[in-house]
Amino acid sequence: MFNNIRENRIQQDGLYKVTIQMPESDYFSAYESITSDAAYEILGNYLAYRQDDGRVSDVDIKHNSNGHVVNITANLHYMGNTHSDIRKTPDYLNITRENEKRI
Repeated sequence: MFNNIRENRIQQDGLYKVTIQMPESDYFSAYESITSDAAYEILGNYLAYRQDDGRVSDVDIKHNSNGHVVNITANLHYMGNTHSDIRKTPDYLNITRENEKRI
């Protein structure tokens, strides 16, 4: 799991806008390119780790190469949610590409 994530949330009318920011080195240790699938996966695992039941929508990912960070933004919905089952972090997210090369 990624250890260097900064989170920012803004709440308005029952909807939360969340932004998570991580160093590009952390992101690229697990992923080869910037993709929306990776953004959904990272955000889903981050929320599961925090035991957050927000439902994710409108996910966007941007790489700021000048700032050396990757930003993922999304909307989180809590109104009318039912409790979700605990999700397990996939093992491959706990292995970086550098660790795979050593095996």
